Amino acid sequence: MSRGFNLLELTITLVLLSVMLGLAKPSYQALLNRVKMKRLASELSGFVIQAKSEAVLRNQRLYAHFSFSAASLQDSGDWHIQLTDSSAAGGERVLYLSGEGFLGLAVTHNYGLGYLSFDGVRGRPTGGSIEFFAVTNTSERLKAVIANPPGRIRICGVNGALYGYAQCH
Repeated sequence: MSRGFNLLELTITLVLLSVMLGLAKPSYQALLNRVKMKRLASELSGFVIQAKSEAVLRNQRLYAHFSFSAASLQDSGDWHIQLTDSSAAGGERVLYLSGEGFLGLAVTHNYGLGYLSFDGVRGRPTGGSIEFFAVTNTSERLKAVIANPPGRIRICGVNGALYGYAQCH
């Protein structure tokens, strides 16, 4: 009695495995995009909350500078948001959020000055929004809405409830 696989059995097994992996790839990509979207929402929320706390702790106005201009679309992962103590680019870096881990997501904001500022007394940020979506699925968009007053950040789905977040109003 021979043991192991012969060449025909191995070939059939590899073909079947390749077909199954080929069919699973689109759903796996969707899962990765879902995880990235939820993680970016969480990172943005945490960044804003920590920036508010830093502004109050330091008792000075802080500025979160975007590395890209308002209404421009960043989809390369080559972007960042940097919290500094200066309204001009530069200054002491307090906090940094890199877009490198979010390759495949497109990000845009509506801050015309290129930054959002945090009040040094109450930590209130300037109002605006940051919108993001998977490049492969532009209809499923999330938005981080920063309202002033009261200075809270809220994550919501642009076209309806999405990824566990309610629809934007």
